[in-house]
Amino acid sequence: MNFNIKIDQIVLDNDRLIILYKSGTKKEILISDLKDIYITVNKIKPIYEFLIIIFSVVGTLFAFFYLQANLILIISSLLIVVITAKMNNYKQYGMKINLKNGITIIKRVPLKSKNDTINFVNDIRKKVYNSKIESTNKLAYNK
Repeated sequence: MNFNIKIDQIVLDNDRLIILYKSGTKKEILISDLKDIYITVNKIKPIYEFLIIIFSVVGTLFAFFYLQANLILIISSLLIVVITAKMNNYKQYGMKINLKNGITIIKRVPLKSKNDTINFVNDIRKKVYNSKIESTNKLAYNK
C-alpha cells in the first residue's frame, strides 16, 4: 500500500520518525517498525525520449522537403533536437520508506538536497541497526 499524500518533512527523533504532511497532519513511526529505507533514482522512460527525438527529426525533414527550407533552418532544428535530448536526460530522486506492515511511504527529494537526504537515510539506517542489536541483546539476556 502506497501513500501518495504530499510529505512536507521527515524528522528523526530518538527512537521514531515523525512524518509531517503538507495537510498539517503528522504521523509517528517507530524505528523498530521500519523494514527498508532507501533513495530511488527516477529517470524519464526511454520510449518518451525516443518519441521526442523522432518527432523532432520528422519536423526537421518536413521543413526541409516540403517547405524548401535552407541549411540554416535544418541546423537550428537539429540543435533543438540535441537540446531536447539533453534536457530529457534528467534524474529525479526520491526516498522510499517501507514498513513491516507493508505500507510504503514515498517522498520526492529535490536535487539540491540530495546529499542531505543521503546523510539522513544513513542516520536512520544506523538507528535501525542499533535497535536490532538492542533487541537481540534483550532477547539474549532474557534467556
